[in-house]
Formats: sequence, C-alpha cells, structure tokens
Amino acid sequence: MGRSKNRDCYLAGEKDSMSFSENLAKLVADQLERFVTLNRHQLAGHMGNLDFWIGQVRHSLQVIDGYQERFRRLHAEQTKYVAQHHTTTHHPSDPELERPVPPPKRVPDAALREARRSVTETTYRFLVRCFHDGFIPAKQVRTICDDLGIGVDPADLQKENG
Repeated sequence: MGRSKNRDCYLAGEKDSMSFSENLAKLVADQLERFVTLNRHQLAGHMGNLDFWIGQVRHSLQVIDGYQERFRRLHAEQTKYVAQHHTTTHHPSDPELERPVPPPKRVPDAALREARRSVTETTYRFLVRCFHDGFIPAKQVRTICDDLGIGVDPADLQKENG
C-alpha cells in the first residue's frame, strides 16, 4: 500500500516536542548547571574550556534569536511546495478523507523566552561560581556577560570576607 507523493500522513510531524532551539538551550543550560554543582577541583578542569562553553552559550542564544527569520523562510518554502505539488493530508484511520495541509507550527514566543532565560541565568550562575572560586576575575565576568547581553548584579561580584 503506497502513499502518493503529493499526499502526506496527517499526523506526521504533529507530535508535541521541543524545538531545536529549545533542545539546544536545554542541553547547554543543563551542562552549565551541572558545572555549578561540581567540586572546586572538578570545576577547575572546565576552566581550560571556558571559551568553548561560552561559545556554546553564544551559539544557543543566536539560534533562539534567529528562530523567527528561519521560521519565515521555512513557512514560505513549505507553502510554495504545497501549492506547486497540490499536497494534501489524510488521517490514517480514513485515507480517503483528504484535507489541505496545515501551515507549519511556530514555536511559541513564551517557549523561546523561557529557553533564553534558562541559558542566560545558568550561564550567569556558572560565571559567578567561577568568580567566587577564584578562577576568573570580576572584569572577565562583566565582559562575558556584556558580550552575551546578560545583566550583572554588582553584589554578586563582591568577595566574601573570610
């Protein structure tokens, strides 16, 4: 039982799941969150790759921030293809019932904001932990945060007496 080339299954791609932007943000945030909880000697080892991890944060934020433009291109190309190929969908339980292809679904703005918030807050906690453990100076924390568009609370960069 073959499927015609211009008819796709109604349920294909309809599964609720996280977008690439959300998945990437979660992956980076989860990794940095793990670093925040490491023993000091373990955290020290990750300082050799600080530029790499900040690069991953930067990339994740660029992916999130570029989503709208990528979605516009995806929507335009899919719409063009559907029109050119007269693509329809059907429900697996009733293959004779054809319907127009629904437009692609956007990732909600709230989900993108949450992904961005998660990455920036975790990055900030990671950098503050690195500062308090003496691995990076306050100036470097500020520079990295400024570069990533993350605000800095001056109180977080005060060394404790002791």
